[in-house]
Amino acid sequence: MTFHHPYLPQTEAQINTMLDVIGVSSINELFSGIPEKLRSTKSLDLPNSHSEQETLSKITQILSQNKTINTSPSFLGAGIYHHFIPAVISSLINRSEFYTSYTPYAPEISQGMLQALWEYQSMIAELTGLDLVNSSMYDIATALGEAALMCTRVTKKEVFLVPSYLQPEKFQTLQTYAQGPQISIITYPYDKESGTVDLNALNDLANSYKNQISGIYIENPNFWGVIESNIQDVEKIVHEFEGIFVVGIDPISLGILKSPGDYGADIAIGEGQSIGLPMNFGGPLLGIFAVKNDKKLARAMPGRIIGITTELKSSKRAFTMTLQTREQHIRREKATSNICTNNALCALASTIYLSLLGPHGLKRLSELCMSRTSYLSEELNSIVGITSPYFSGIPFKEFIFQLDTKYSANKLDFFIRDSNIQGGLSLESHFRELKQCYLTAVTEMTSIAHIDQYTKIIREFLSKYGG
Repeated sequence: MTFHHPYLPQTEAQINTMLDVIGVSSINELFSGIPEKLRSTKSLDLPNSHSEQETLSKITQILSQNKTINTSPSFLGAGIYHHFIPAVISSLINRSEFYTSYTPYAPEISQGMLQALWEYQSMIAELTGLDLVNSSMYDIATALGEAALMCTRVTKKEVFLVPSYLQPEKFQTLQTYAQGPQISIITYPYDKESGTVDLNALNDLANSYKNQISGIYIENPNFWGVIESNIQDVEKIVHEFEGIFVVGIDPISLGILKSPGDYGADIAIGEGQSIGLPMNFGGPLLGIFAVKNDKKLARAMPGRIIGITTELKSSKRAFTMTLQTREQHIRREKATSNICTNNALCALASTIYLSLLGPHGLKRLSELCMSRTSYLSEELNSIVGITSPYFSGIPFKEFIFQLDTKYSANKLDFFIRDSNIQGGLSLESHFRELKQCYLTAVTEMTSIAHIDQYTKIIREFLSKYGG
């Protein structure tokens, strides 16, 4: 067999067969619909070809210019975090049994993947304290959009309240989801001292939309990294106004914090990136979505639920898609979601991660993140010119610190970056009231040496530009 192209290995006979099937005589006739004036007649200005060895060497040289998380300690979080990922995860999810069947449209031949997803659902149900978990959503931003749609679908009301501290891209995604069904997205304020929900303002806002509230969303920990100590009061408010209580979580935090189901959440959503997935320039991610065992909520939930049963002709267990509410599976007008693929491989990675970590490991990891966050915050607060933490609320693995206004925040950004460290996220461009403020993240991958190096560089900056 003769191959005419290194990456398009069809033979001339195969090409002619395909042309005959579609009823055209040549490649030129195939593209005849493209006007001549739009076709390029020039030869492509391509570099000379290289051998595989030369190509690999050249690409390696280009990639060596990147600053990676392994060579440049990072204190940047805001939704994507650097956690340790055991090597076994990559080895297992790349097995052909999982890699080629990650979208199990034929459940009878995908029992292994279906079982893995069932295990994922079971673990997330245990973590969130809620009974029903789908498998799975794209990320927490789309999960929030789906939750807002679900609240409106169940309650027939169209006002959805969210905190004003919502991560900007997440808020934009939510607005996009809300545009079609004309859901009103209303923000409620946070307390400027603690960084937690302003309960009085939320209650007043809920009163002003008394019979229109479909749901109220809150995050714990919130975008500032602060643990919401009054979250049970939020539950009372939303249920008083007959809305649905939606809670956003960091699954790592559930090693030490109460599960959403324990304080009355109807729906819990979260970002699964922190449990077994690399940062990957921001994706792919994993949207966690769990609801309590309520018939109305279960039937309105997007995505799919994997169930366990027994074979018809034996007592052997079998796994099946119990609910399939995507538009691919049922009539479009009946679908509760238009998600057209799934993140099953990501869910599998998280399943393996959680099974390796176990409840005691998760608790220890949460404590480690929290203790190192506290250490960095205290070290920064000891520096004249820095206020840390900016809010009085208890931080989990993120917090805000503020640079004195007599110093240039832009200069600090460049100074830290030039010192081969990725600093925190500058918040002022997103939240105007937080002038000279940085959202800073710490995980178990942030060593004490990294923290000491970071604070040393900030001290050097303040000393250099202190005049």
